[in-house]
Amino acid sequence: MSALTLVLKDKSATSLDLSALTPAALSGLKPTALRRLRIPAGGRQAALGDLFEISGDDPRTLRLHGLHGGCHRVGHGMREGRIEVKGSVGDELGREMRGGELRVSSDAGAGAGMGMRGGFIQVNGSASDALGGLTPGATRGMNGGVLIVTGNVGARCGERMRRGLVVVGGDAGDYLGDRMLAGTILVLGRCGAHVGFGMRRGSLLLAQAPASAAPNYRDCGEFEFGVLTLLKDYLAGFHPAYAKRLAAFSRARRWCGDMLYGGTGEILVAADG
Repeated sequence: MSALTLVLKDKSATSLDLSALTPAALSGLKPTALRRLRIPAGGRQAALGDLFEISGDDPRTLRLHGLHGGCHRVGHGMREGRIEVKGSVGDELGREMRGGELRVSSDAGAGAGMGMRGGFIQVNGSASDALGGLTPGATRGMNGGVLIVTGNVGARCGERMRRGLVVVGGDAGDYLGDRMLAGTILVLGRCGAHVGFGMRRGSLLLAQAPASAAPNYRDCGEFEFGVLTLLKDYLAGFHPAYAKRLAAFSRARRWCGDMLYGGTGEILVAADG
């Protein structure tokens, strides 16, 4: 058996909703049924075989090649298996994902990992706003799993995040950790304004100090943080190179806040940042 591979035929096709393409959903479909599977495509329904060249027969590993920013909701509700994307994707990558592994070779749109409950996502490029945020009408954002973006991310990364780990290899936009409830976010580049706004609990680990001091936070001084060894060991299972970067936080300055919401959250800035 070989991995099920779908190659997009028409690169001009936009507004493709690929939420139906997950390993579990495609399991057991015969080739004819797979080609006839209909998905939303620009306000109409189109057969999968008309949109993609299809090869392979094992949906436990699903390879999507030639995607672009008009291909949305890749990995929505994914629970198992592996999806490998060659190209960029649009909005809501891995929305409400609960398990499995999802990797994208380039950029992602807004809302990647929104409502995520488990599993692993890696974007080998940049991502737009609301990474790991909340779905419309929800009161909590990301609630488990690991989400890694090697490039930059937009505003409101980790909005109302409750559990899980987010790692940003580049810069983060404004309102990082906005109203965060718990969880951990590591940013290895720079941050925008309003870091930790309304934060209740959780940890923001920043390799560089924010451009301006976060309001309603108390400077608690510099400390040794040997406990981060546990986080380092955990992250090493997903991205060894980023795990090594955690050594910079063995000594860090700690800020507690948001003081208007109990002050039990923390911002750790690497001592040499």
